[in-house]
Amino acid sequence: MNIRFLAQAEYFNCIHLKEDIILEKEYTEGIFDDLPKVRYFLYYLEENVRKEVMPHDDKMDIFQITNCQFDSDFIYFTSYEELPLEGYIFNIIRYNIVDHTSIKIITLKDDATLYPKMKEIKIFVLDDSNLIVQRSLLQKKGSQGHEGFYEHNLLLFNFLKNKQINIYDENLVKNGIEYILPCGENNCIMKTGFSLFKDDLRNKINKEEASVESLFAINIQQFISDLQLDRQNLVMSAIDQSYYDTTIVHAKIIENYLIYSKYNFESNEENVIFYNIISKELYTCINNTSLNDSLLKNATVIDETPYMLTKNSSGTQFFNLVSNEIVATYSEDFHIEYINNTTIISTSSEKNLFGKEKKFVNINKFPSKKVVLQENGEYLGAVSSNRETTFIFLK
Repeated sequence: MNIRFLAQAEYFNCIHLKEDIILEKEYTEGIFDDLPKVRYFLYYLEENVRKEVMPHDDKMDIFQITNCQFDSDFIYFTSYEELPLEGYIFNIIRYNIVDHTSIKIITLKDDATLYPKMKEIKIFVLDDSNLIVQRSLLQKKGSQGHEGFYEHNLLLFNFLKNKQINIYDENLVKNGIEYILPCGENNCIMKTGFSLFKDDLRNKINKEEASVESLFAINIQQFISDLQLDRQNLVMSAIDQSYYDTTIVHAKIIENYLIYSKYNFESNEENVIFYNIISKELYTCINNTSLNDSLLKNATVIDETPYMLTKNSSGTQFFNLVSNEIVATYSEDFHIEYINNTTIISTSSEKNLFGKEKKFVNINKFPSKKVVLQENGEYLGAVSSNRETTFIFLK
């Protein structure tokens, strides 16, 4: 267990990239409504060095860009520039976080005023040369005229060869790709179809207008090869599917587990499902609750074993889904904030004789309840570079 405290942080807005490198974003007012400018910073935690990425280029998050490569040396973002009498062009940049080189992989001309309310573009970078561009326009559905992004146009683009192939697969075109999560060197989890979780959507559209939601485990290179064949029906084996009466709410990956939640509107139940990507084993926990109180945030993996965290008057309990027993209970005085394998990070506070509150960050080694390390300060967040090393940000 290696713990590093990073003090005097102003805020916590971090995405872990690889090893000890994290990405931070800072937003400022931009020239377009609803589209602020964004500055990118790379924070090298071991060296405690913060470096801005291409500071002289104006950037914005106008497109949703996902890097599907596991443990990648690259980040992708959108820069923009104004052309006299022609409006704006948008450049998708690939930036190497190791040697700080960059290349422009796509240039698009578009009307920025359409984003994000009227138009949506998702870009999924599959490997070092191929990406998917998914374009969606706002349209109305349902008896109440609900507006959303329901029809999609997709293409596979090889940006090194400057070659594009239209994607005709019925599922991808009709339901769209909601997200792709990298889960290994050449594997990803892909979710297609829109969730009914947001905006009470199930009550705003008809059953016939709902999409089939699917979770697929895909091999990236095989997926690219299949797309290049222009097939209308790709052969992909689904891990799980939902339709209308159930919806897939959220998903995340911890170690070898895909963890996702499915909500059943009829029974008012949430199923939190642990799917072992390697062994294909399934573990399930049922939550009888409202849709707005998802238990997925309480799902974790410790020492390659799935756990659910539950709270009661005794404190926070760790329920082992393999043995079906409570393995440890941590006092209600300790609010668990972050878990990295067997490292448990919690916060607590106490008041001195003058009533002034003092805040602490506590470290436990699961399943022990003994505090092995305590630091005075206000907890902002934490990231892990591996299963043993955790960086904690303090205000």
